[in-house]
Amino acid sequence: MTKDVCSYCSSDGADGAVWVQCEVCDQWVHVTCIPIKYLTNEMREPLDSYPKLARQIKRFSCSAHGSPVLEVKSTSKKRKIEPTAPAKVGKRQGLRKKKQVDYISLNEGDDKRLKDEHPHMHAFLACFSKWENKTNVIESSRLERDFNAITIPMKVQDPENSGMRIPEYSEGRAFTVDTVTKFLGADYPVDVMDVQSQQNSTWSMSQWNQYFTETAADARDRIRNVISLEVSHVDQFKTGLRRPRVVESHDLVDLLWEEVKDDIPRPKVTKYVLMSVGNAYTDFHLDFAGTSVYYKVIFGSKKFILFPPTPHNLKAYESWCGNDHQNLIFLGDQLEQGVAMELRAGDLFMIPSGFIHAVFTPQDSLVVGGNFLTLRDLATQLVVTEIEKLTKVPKKFTFPQFEAVMGKTAELTLQKSGTDEDLALSIEKEEALLEYIKTPTFKYKPVNFSTKRELISQFQKHIEARSD
Repeated sequence: MTKDVCSYCSSDGADGAVWVQCEVCDQWVHVTCIPIKYLTNEMREPLDSYPKLARQIKRFSCSAHGSPVLEVKSTSKKRKIEPTAPAKVGKRQGLRKKKQVDYISLNEGDDKRLKDEHPHMHAFLACFSKWENKTNVIESSRLERDFNAITIPMKVQDPENSGMRIPEYSEGRAFTVDTVTKFLGADYPVDVMDVQSQQNSTWSMSQWNQYFTETAADARDRIRNVISLEVSHVDQFKTGLRRPRVVESHDLVDLLWEEVKDDIPRPKVTKYVLMSVGNAYTDFHLDFAGTSVYYKVIFGSKKFILFPPTPHNLKAYESWCGNDHQNLIFLGDQLEQGVAMELRAGDLFMIPSGFIHAVFTPQDSLVVGGNFLTLRDLATQLVVTEIEKLTKVPKKFTFPQFEAVMGKTAELTLQKSGTDEDLALSIEKEEALLEYIKTPTFKYKPVNFSTKRELISQFQKHIEARSD
């Protein structure tokens, strides 16, 4: 049944009755179809008659959100409304002409806002125009050759030559949300974010597919996002999804887990599927541990605003994260040296470590991407992890096994030192790594050293020898 059909009597005609729309979703019903037992006045006292006009109604919540509630405004004399015949009108009255208010966020203490538009949208678009960039484009061959020297966001000019491959459900069929559902299974759980309230709930893939694929944009109850669906363990993505060559050749975890072997599980952050409906917005954030990102748009479009990890920007970001009124502040107006880029279907985007960014989705979009740590960005990654501690990021939103990655990096540095395979880290990066592994809270059981203290001692001696 559509939202424009009365859920009680299934009528959609202009029958002269007063209609009312649910304040939470888009469902319309005849006022007189609502069971009389659910009518109350503002004092929550029961009523025994229906309102004549839409303007007499204060609020309505339909049965999809619990027991129905139809609250009628009290009259100036505080008396109940007398029985009357329904108003004879040729169209639905009252609420239909108004933009829908996001009552869920309002009830949770946020300011009044529209359901189909994030409150920062206009500020985001103005900021995008200010920093719009169309020149940060690079060929795959140059990206691979000069990766260690590239520290700005880049759109790959020839993604077909990047080595990236998208899995196919069957030959000739496009990769869609329906494809993802078939790969994962209808009952597979996914975290779905309500863009306005920023709250997560767990859906099944079949529920998400119905919402995304089978529900028209104007019939969706909320703006929703799936941005944390990691799929590297799924058979079809293990073999069918190939990351760009430049990612696979610089992924620090790949190097460490091959060279410094133990039974610590490999971090699962390499392959994500991101699904966003039109008007979705993700506020400014740093990817966990300052990871770099590869980002391939399968269909739809995205608008990014990114700011580099300068001392000014990182300080402003840290302050913003600790502000009690964070949701009312558009951080982009406080940051410097912005890069704003629009991505369309087929585009491959590379984001270096530490870039603070926000993302707007102009239209329904499907993206495949992933995160990776690098030796190139070791110092920045350590700075970001310190910011995560200061801003009290929950552990489940941090890079898994990050301490093991840093411990293994120290071990591999000592193992390769003086050989043809020397990691060639700068002295500054090695000193930053030493300070990290020396912190009292650092937890790691070395593979090739008897104790953590021995590892730290040997790493310090290695740095001192380099400094002589």
